[in-house]
Amino acid sequence: MLLDAQIYFRAVRAAIRQARRCIFILSWDIDSRIWLVPEGAADGYPEPLGDFLHAVVSERRELHAYVLNWDFTMLYAMEREWLPAYHLGWRTHQRLHFLMDGRHPVGACHHQKVIVIDDTLAFVGGLDLTSARWDTPAHSAADTRRRDVNGKAYAPFHDVQAAVDGDAARALGILCRDRWQLAGGCETVAPAPFAMTMWPDCLDVDLSDVPVAISRTVPAYDGTPGVSEIRQLHLDAIASAHESLLFENQYVTSELIAGALARRLAEPHGPEVLIISPNKQSGWLEEATMGVLRARMHDRLRRADIYHHYRMMSPQLDEIDGGALNVHSKVFFADDRLLSIGSANLSNRSMACDTECNLSIEAVGDEHERVRIAAAIARMRARLLAEHLAEVPEVVQKILSDKGLLSATKQLSQRPRRLVELDPLAVPELDALIPQQSLFDPEEPIDPEALIARWVPRQSRKPFSRRFVVMLILSLLLIAGVITLRYTPAQAYLNLYR
Repeated sequence: MLLDAQIYFRAVRAAIRQARRCIFILSWDIDSRIWLVPEGAADGYPEPLGDFLHAVVSERRELHAYVLNWDFTMLYAMEREWLPAYHLGWRTHQRLHFLMDGRHPVGACHHQKVIVIDDTLAFVGGLDLTSARWDTPAHSAADTRRRDVNGKAYAPFHDVQAAVDGDAARALGILCRDRWQLAGGCETVAPAPFAMTMWPDCLDVDLSDVPVAISRTVPAYDGTPGVSEIRQLHLDAIASAHESLLFENQYVTSELIAGALARRLAEPHGPEVLIISPNKQSGWLEEATMGVLRARMHDRLRRADIYHHYRMMSPQLDEIDGGALNVHSKVFFADDRLLSIGSANLSNRSMACDTECNLSIEAVGDEHERVRIAAAIARMRARLLAEHLAEVPEVVQKILSDKGLLSATKQLSQRPRRLVELDPLAVPELDALIPQQSLFDPEEPIDPEALIARWVPRQSRKPFSRRFVVMLILSLLLIAGVITLRYTPAQAYLNLYR
């Protein structure tokens, strides 16, 4: 378990330097201009990501790199590198392959964050190799290294990634090849017939010789059936938990998950439920949409919590100007038995519409194995909470064991850096505007024809030629708006990090 981007980005750079056969990068966003090590890696290669990949691929004749990025909508253009195909494709080595992934339903996106090196080492989680993600576990307001590609400082940022090797890495290599081919990519190199050891020296090992589960969300599209493994993983974990459920997630909006949690909260001896979420969603648009949906889910859980087993909290930093920590991670623990880290938010779209990937470990096997794995899961949970509570993991673990999840976090939240209770409320005017089945967080892929049939009366539907003209005008207006937001102070009012 890798906490925050400092250690993750450094490990990725170290692993890519060792690559000999293939590099796969699946991402929601990527920026060729970022430095994986802001202070400089000083390893003999160029610092910017795009130049670094180009240099590594150029010097090794057998090495191919495949970079798959979401073919994003214009709404996100002001937050992203323009012409990524040029920066990571056309102007780089011919064995550095770049592809924009548009093979998903209307309103959905490619959201997997997976990196696989030589089918031997793999990373999965919530972090993309893009701007405004790098931070350390200290999340210091005074850290001048935390600047975007334009040199602008950004707020402290928290995320979690997992690293695996062995059979799990090899299986993730197959997943990457499948997604690359489905998106229309070229032929890829086959997995090597032998396994190497390339675990980066900068990474500690939390657990070895353990089965790893790979769970996916793949939406039904173009005649291909959908995959809902992540949705089932969450429902099964919630239903089977005995003592506690800890979720740390950027978005908390899923009605399905809310219903499953509400049923457990209605049990007199059900598990304690702690949700760690950002104090506010990023930007006014997210606050007005996903923020409203989160407030509704919180209200539903609060009303179901008749035995006082539920709490939603947000990390507060200890510095005067530190403020709240931006939580972007997607992690959950069920008792000491299950840990899952990945790209899936607690949102409807992550359960059904977007492509997602999570890794999970479970305390299974004979008694010795169950105890060994459960102890490792408990240590990782304590380490995650310790970052938010300014405490060492051993102390956190002891108090968790003695008092349980909710009482322990309350006792440990007496310092300036702590977890503060969160009670998100929706502004009544916004609550009235956002439909219950919101287009921002659909429960299933959007069918454009069904959407038109539902919302546009038949007599109002225009012939194709007139519709085309209207769509063209709207597209031009959208482009003009994006340019305005990108190059004027207006961009400060819209922030769409996922």
